[in-house]
Amino acid sequence: FSNREEMCSRLIKAGKMSGERIWPFPMDPDFDSALKSSVADVLQCTVSSEADHILAAVFLKKFVNEDVPWIHIDLSPAAKPGGLAHVTTEETGFGVRVSLSLILDYWDEVAIKSSQVK
Repeated sequence: FSNREEMCSRLIKAGKMSGERIWPFPMDPDFDSALKSSVADVLQCTVSSEADHILAAVFLKKFVNEDVPWIHIDLSPAAKPGGLAHVTTEETGFGVRVSLSLILDYWDEVAIKSSQVK
């Protein structure tokens, strides 16, 4: 999840490079009603756990200023009976490879831009 389309593209690219599948989910306004609370500004999550990955991003969207780009990677596949993709153990470590790939890709881009400025 991200509040910037270009960040979603970076995430998908990092997912392909790392072998960890990434795809965007919607954060449309109709999800806001699931976080309504009678005792707090908003709920952090729902009791039923429906769409928790989406609601976590909707929660972030409510509290992070619009001018601040952000990314949310759901780590629920970090432990999955039977494994996930290329990792056959229950503890998949999902998120580590894609995060590292994303950081290194961004770092390379910054380094290239820096070298062109000189």
